[in-house]
Amino acid sequence: MNTMRLHFPQSEREDVLLGEGETSIGSGSDCDVPLQGEGVQDLHVIVTADARGPILWVRSPGNWTHVNGRPVQEKAILRIGDCISLGAVSLVLRPDTDSSISNALPPAITPEDDMLPAGQETRYRNSPPKALLRGVSGPYFGKVIGIPGRLVIGRGDDADLILDEPEMSRRHALIEVAADSIYLRDLGSANGTYVNGVQVRDALLYSGDQIAFDRNRFLIEAPGMRTRPDGSAEVLRPPTPGLNAVPGAAETGPRAESVNAASNADAGSNLPTASRSSPWLPLLIGAAIAAALAMLLFGFNQ
Repeated sequence: MNTMRLHFPQSEREDVLLGEGETSIGSGSDCDVPLQGEGVQDLHVIVTADARGPILWVRSPGNWTHVNGRPVQEKAILRIGDCISLGAVSLVLRPDTDSSISNALPPAITPEDDMLPAGQETRYRNSPPKALLRGVSGPYFGKVIGIPGRLVIGRGDDADLILDEPEMSRRHALIEVAADSIYLRDLGSANGTYVNGVQVRDALLYSGDQIAFDRNRFLIEAPGMRTRPDGSAEVLRPPTPGLNAVPGAAETGPRAESVNAASNADAGSNLPTASRSSPWLPLLIGAAIAAALAMLLFGFNQ
């Protein structure tokens, strides 16, 4: 797996690289990441990371643990860009270096229509969008917004996606979908945008990236388009039961349903052969009936 890091926006401590294995976080001095703050318990959480991705395990049930503003009671699958709250302390899961988010973009492929002569305005085909935003926190949680070529995001009434948040500008940013690339372009916002936890103005986006505007977080989903080369934003596979498992833990949170469904499917594929329907079963039953009839006839003749 690629190296990630835990970033502390309020500077409670320096960033911590997160490699494979287990990383304990809490106020206890024996934790791998000692952390002081209101509501942080002695052993608050453990983060396990391997080739499948990072998983957050809550070790102090009943205390405040949130991922992207949603409470977690037992465990949650994490993605690059997620915001983890332990009591009053926030952590952001980032790539190992901010430079992994490229801001080298080509010129805009869709100039503003009011700058073009009449009859030369950009026209878009009425076809399904190649990319979409899936809300993972905030008012748009669980909702899907298609990106039909370009999408203006802001708090103004003229924005395509209106996010009424205090840190949003009226015309905040533009997401543009080209033939094989997705671009984020800043429209003169005051605060920029976060891509996988890194604050940017412009950025080359990939399928699987997480973008955040204040409390609104979205995943970029673009089937068939490129994923991030370092693999940091790839869709994570559900964990295999029995590997790095914490006893008694069960999936909760926004991604629980898909993980449990995948686990059930895997369990079905591992059923013993005898428990599945078999073409030999009718033959065996027929043979047993024939044997019983033969015994009856033999007994009768005797």
